[in-house]
Amino acid sequence: MRSVRTAVMVLLCCAPMTATAQAVDSVEDIYVARSLRLSRVPPTAYCAHERTGFENAGFEDHYNFQSVSIRVSDGAITNANVSTIGTLHACFGPTADPLTSNFFAEGVLGPVSFTGRGECRMAKKDFPEPGLSVFRCFLEIQNLPEGYVGGQLTTNTVVSRRSIGEVSDPPGYIQPSIATIRLWKKRKSVGN
Repeated sequence: MRSVRTAVMVLLCCAPMTATAQAVDSVEDIYVARSLRLSRVPPTAYCAHERTGFENAGFEDHYNFQSVSIRVSDGAITNANVSTIGTLHACFGPTADPLTSNFFAEGVLGPVSFTGRGECRMAKKDFPEPGLSVFRCFLEIQNLPEGYVGGQLTTNTVVSRRSIGEVSDPPGYIQPSIATIRLWKKRKSVGN
């Protein structure tokens, strides 16, 4: 009888958590979305140092966050433009490193509004073919609604000769970015 009890305890302790069990104890919200650039203009007063934290903004962008569909068997994106799930208003400006830009944004993702500060770095130019540049960007997220402690947005970005809209030049690339957003929540105290 004791060995049966031990076997049951081992099975219960080592069994993977179900999605329902994970959701109950979750202290983060994770999103994967496509950022779709709608416009790029010279910087307005929106990109002032008082808001962004940096001088000499070079340009100002507006984006939509689009939900994506994935193939559950391997995680491949099958549709990068399912539905609009948020917006992003961003400013970019130079740094001492010509490959790195300051990055500031305010956005909404689903019901969550936020502010972020970070940077973008060009990883490769004219890759994976001429006319494209590959960037990686991040934002440290703050000014979240009550219940959150912070977050991070990271992107895998391809910029083509046609930087606005869905169609890349050369064609065939999802532009500009696939973003991963993690928002961390305050842990609820046990016994309160």
